[in-house]
Amino acid sequence: MQKGRKVHGLACSIFQKEIELLKQQGKINIPFEYIDSELHMKPLQLKEVLKSKIKPQCVLCYGKCEPNLDKNTKYHNVIKTEGLNCIEIILGNKLYRKLRAEGSFFLLPEWTHKWERIFKELLGLSDIELARQFMNEMHTKMIYVNTGILPIPHKTLIEIEAFFNIPVKVIDIKLDELEKTINFSIQNLNYEN
Repeated sequence: MQKGRKVHGLACSIFQKEIELLKQQGKINIPFEYIDSELHMKPLQLKEVLKSKIKPQCVLCYGKCEPNLDKNTKYHNVIKTEGLNCIEIILGNKLYRKLRAEGSFFLLPEWTHKWERIFKELLGLSDIELARQFMNEMHTKMIYVNTGILPIPHKTLIEIEAFFNIPVKVIDIKLDELEKTINFSIQNLNYEN
């Protein structure tokens, strides 16, 4: 990083607790602003919010939630973290691909505590039979990604498992991949004007 250049981060709120912990631990040293993760369900609104927030010297900690997100990184000295989606960013490519190949659907802590709103209201899966059919057509299990920051919501995971009629497993992870991809992006930010 060049002196005099104020680098900042812009991230989906799905990562907020994890990034803030990494900052407290001194593993990430730039300020971050967070955008509501529910905008993932509203891509046009997400596009407008990102457009208004992206400034020069910005590290975007986002998957490809908004189809034109990569275009925003081609100017204003902006770089996006590697990863197709938030799960790949936090798990790393190798573990993500392995679990996806096994038919996994992923639950991160932020969305797990509001799963009913996400699935029933925003995705329109309030009908239990439709929800089960939708989930079971593409997935063999759900994986709760325990980042170690919040207590594992065992009761909620049992409710999710019963609603979708699909097994829910918990995996414990460290935040190494998230730390690595953010710091790699900071180091590779283009400082040319």
